[in-house]
Amino acid sequence: MPLRGVKSDDYEETMTTSNPDPRESGHGAKAGEDDQPIDMRRLFPIVLIIFTNILGAGVILPILPLYAEGVFKGTVIQITLLSTAFFGAQFLAAPWLGRLSDRLGRRPVLILSQAGTVAAFILFIFAESLGRSIDSLGLALPLTGGMVMLFVARILDGITGGNITAAQAYISDVTTDRQRAQGLGLIQAAFGAGFIFGPAFGGLLSGYGSVAPFIGATVITTGTLMLTIFTLKESLPAEERAQTGDQGKRSPGVPLGVIISQRGLMLLLLIEFFVSLAFSAIPSTFALYASQVLFAGPSTAGRAQLYIGLMLTFSGMMTVITQLALLRPLVKRFSEQRLLILGQVSLMIALLGISLAGTALLVTALLAPFSFGQGVSEPSLQSLVTRFGVRRMRGQLLGLYQSSRSLALIIGPIWAGFAFQNIGPRTVFSVGAGLVLVALAFALVLRGQPVPEMGAHEGA
Repeated sequence: MPLRGVKSDDYEETMTTSNPDPRESGHGAKAGEDDQPIDMRRLFPIVLIIFTNILGAGVILPILPLYAEGVFKGTVIQITLLSTAFFGAQFLAAPWLGRLSDRLGRRPVLILSQAGTVAAFILFIFAESLGRSIDSLGLALPLTGGMVMLFVARILDGITGGNITAAQAYISDVTTDRQRAQGLGLIQAAFGAGFIFGPAFGGLLSGYGSVAPFIGATVITTGTLMLTIFTLKESLPAEERAQTGDQGKRSPGVPLGVIISQRGLMLLLLIEFFVSLAFSAIPSTFALYASQVLFAGPSTAGRAQLYIGLMLTFSGMMTVITQLALLRPLVKRFSEQRLLILGQVSLMIALLGISLAGTALLVTALLAPFSFGQGVSEPSLQSLVTRFGVRRMRGQLLGLYQSSRSLALIIGPIWAGFAFQNIGPRTVFSVGAGLVLVALAFALVLRGQPVPEMGAHEGA
């Protein structure tokens, strides 16, 4: 049901019909080549870039909430709103960056986004001194000047946070439909590998001062920027960028009417929304939950940052094992739609278990099914979304997917912070299990909806 006044014929054609252009098959793949393994030489640079980028982010993940609480006297609501600020900025910028990557190429957007991350981490380093300057102005602010600077840094990082969308589009460019879930799974594996070393590294650096983890993260992300500039080749040919640019003159994006008319695509976006609404409880409240519930005793309170980092390191290890050892055979055996259901069940069990667990050891063990569920759900969702358009539209589709995720991550920290502060820390995870149950219901409905087959746009 297209919107009035919007010409959507071109989009409906590309979203529902095959394209005879052989370039849609991952640079001319022939029939039968879909079963061939992925060319890792082509994917290695982008996987390495994502790994080092997440390594830098992982350094500050277990540190930032405790840093905001201890140094800048942030409240639980203010601390969780740091996540809302980041994802709110990303929600507004992700579709634009996705279209920009379709028009200019993936490489320029990756460079821009990583430069923004470096600048944001530099602001973290100087947040305390800049915050004192703000406090000296005598303004009647509801938060300290240091917290203001943390919000500025998170918003800047969110605005330029198109690196994941561009990386997903890059993977989609150089893989066939049947390889795509595995290729996108490599991004999740790079995420997991970054979170193996990042949180533990951040926990160790915290022993050298509150600013040391941010200095380490800045050095790492600067290295990522250099990797992108000097090692990454463009994946979207100039002629396809020109076609996208010509289409962009007629319409800047995929019309809402087309999205609604594609029930399978709409269900995928809803699944991602509710899963992310639940997942938002982890980055926004987990460090506070662990320090106040799991490590509140006098024997562990002083080393809470290190222990939290080690727990997240274990979660990252489980993600890597899922992506590198389990995802490909599971996709072959069960299909992406069935993996979605399996992933939601695993996530729901993990979140419900964390809400009831009484020890750090049990919570750490439950991070295994949590990481497995997230590890099989995300690449399956991303791969299914890309089936609804030809290759030159995948940046827009993945930008739309990222917007659905970011919208949930805007709302998620708000409800999580409210529940944490006013009801109790464990409530965040029990409510999260209920949200995943909703996503599971949508995944079951998706089984009965038409979804483009693998290779529908390959032209093989």
